[in-house]
Amino acid sequence: MTWKPVEGAVGYNVLWGIRPDRLTLTYQRWADQGDSLELRALNVGQAYWVAIEAFDENGVSKRSRSVRVP
Repeated sequence: MTWKPVEGAVGYNVLWGIRPDRLTLTYQRWADQGDSLELRALNVGQAYWVAIEAFDENGVSKRSRSVRVP
C-alpha cells in the first residue's frame, strides 16, 4: 500500500478489514518509515478494505475513504 505523505505528520494509522464500514485492524507507521507498507497479515482469496489516518501531536486526521484491495 502506498499513500501521499501529509506535511507535518508524525505517522499514519493504516486501518483494514473485510468490510468498508468495519476496519477493525490497525497498523501504525511512523512518518520517517516512508509512505508505503507491505501488509503481510492478509489471507489469500479474501478481499479487504483499507483506509489511512495521519496523526501528529495535535491528534488524528479524518480517515481517508476506504479502498478495496483485491
